[in-house]
Amino acid sequence: MYERPVRRTAEDTAATRAALVDAALFTFAREGIDRATLAGIAEAAGVTRGALYHHFDDKEALLAAVLGETWDVVAAPIWAALDAPGVPLAARLEAFALAWLAALHTDRRFAALMAVSLRATGSTGTVREKSTGLHAWRDRLRTALRSELPADPAPAAAHLLAWLTGTALLAGHDPALVPPADAGSVRPLLGGILP
Repeated sequence: MYERPVRRTAEDTAATRAALVDAALFTFAREGIDRATLAGIAEAAGVTRGALYHHFDDKEALLAAVLGETWDVVAAPIWAALDAPGVPLAARLEAFALAWLAALHTDRRFAALMAVSLRATGSTGTVREKSTGLHAWRDRLRTALRSELPADPAPAAAHLLAWLTGTALLAGHDPALVPPADAGSVRPLLGGILP
């Protein structure tokens, strides 16, 4: 008798891929990108190395997926605060900044992603991916600010982007340096943006 190969559903395939990306995120954050192994990531995800290679050609492709896909998921609730319809700009900006700081302090996936993003500087593709993401953030901030700022929103968007990346850098190096997630921590930021 012989065994028939098991057929995977699209749902199984997506779940395996998601488990690999999540395992890679935490492995890269804990061990560093260079020291992390694909075998270790596959083991952490509970899959075989063959399953890993079915989804990703190499560690660089897996890193690109971590950076490209995880940011959207982790940052969605934070951006939702800025995109809230019918809410005045000052309230949206405060909610956005507070959500950002709270995520830096309490969200394990967010903190791991910060650490991985800081370490991911090796390849041209990774640098390009990060740059593309920062440009997209800047443009999204500009759009949000344009609705209510009387002047050109570009300087305010640049100021806010610098604050986001600066606090992210602090979180990646020493989370104790990140300001607390309270109104007093974001007032100086908002004072530099709002008229």
